[in-house]
Parts: sequence; C-alpha cells; structure tokens
Amino acid sequence: MPALTAKLFRDYFGGSWIGRITKNGEFQREIVFNWPELSGKFSSLGTEPGRISPPTFGILDNTRQVAIAGWRSDSKSWHAHWHNEFGGYGELRWTSHDIVDDLSILYGSLHECKQENDDATDHIAMCELFDHNNFKYTTKSFRKGVLEIEAKRIRTGVELNTLLENQAKTALSFVELCKM
Repeated sequence: MPALTAKLFRDYFGGSWIGRITKNGEFQREIVFNWPELSGKFSSLGTEPGRISPPTFGILDNTRQVAIAGWRSDSKSWHAHWHNEFGGYGELRWTSHDIVDDLSILYGSLHECKQENDDATDHIAMCELFDHNNFKYTTKSFRKGVLEIEAKRIRTGVELNTLLENQAKTALSFVELCKM
C-alpha cells in the first residue's frame, strides 16, 4: 500500500472542478469548486461566492462555506474542516491510499452536521482518482445512504491562481471600502 502524503493532495487537486452530485443514484445538483495551486503549509481557506480569497489560499465553492484543510503529521492524514451559514460543520479525514488495477484510491471518514439542529452523521469516504482530470468522491452512511460527486477539472491550478491574482488586483481594499 503506498503511503498517504500531503504532496498527493497538493499536486492532484489544484484547479477548478465541476462536479455532478447524486444521492442514492438520483441527480441532486452540479457544483463548481476551486482549489488554488498551493504554495505553503496550509492548503485551503474558503470564502463565499462573490468574495475574493487571497491568491494561493482557498477552496472556493458555491455552498457559502468556510473551509480549511491540511496535512497532520502526527496522524499522517489529510484533514479538511468546514462550517456553513446554517450552523453546520464537517470534518473529512483521508487516512489511507491504495492502488487497485492502476486506479489510485483514497480512503477515509467524514463526520458532519448539515445544520445547527441536525444530528451529526458519520460516513465512510472514498475517492477514486481516475486520471489527472477526473475523480469520483463517494460517502456512505447508514442514515443518509450513498452520496457521489463525479468531478472533472475545468482549469489547472496555475490557471486558477492567475485568475485569482487578476481578480485580487481589481478588488477594493478594506481601507478603501471604509472611505466610502
């Protein structure tokens, strides 16, 4: 079994992705999310749509979540944490990596609570990395069933970083906003 490394996450997921979400085989919606090319110890800091995240930081998606992810050397695992505007939260932990018939597969667990009043749910998580531009993320739980996201890269990490840097140049600074 190959070792799980931070390099795998930093090298593979950078870029813009479009995903098709299905729950128990039924189409739910499409999602676009961005994971900028990483240039440091921490990998992601999200922001809501319409806001600009600093270049080289952030998972930006259309779910109005704030997320941070990174490598935990003590447990040799990749962790992602997020919170949303409904009081919900989640933690995804990738703990092992395997190659089966030339297909790279990540295994882990997901603990989440969609909204403030919901009960938390634990899921088994799996991510199949088909090639450098396609993956399928699957979670399974007794209570919620099977959720799948089939994602396709629509922009590389370098292209996304260039786009974010150009957007940041046109954004007003906080000081400029206060003068208005």
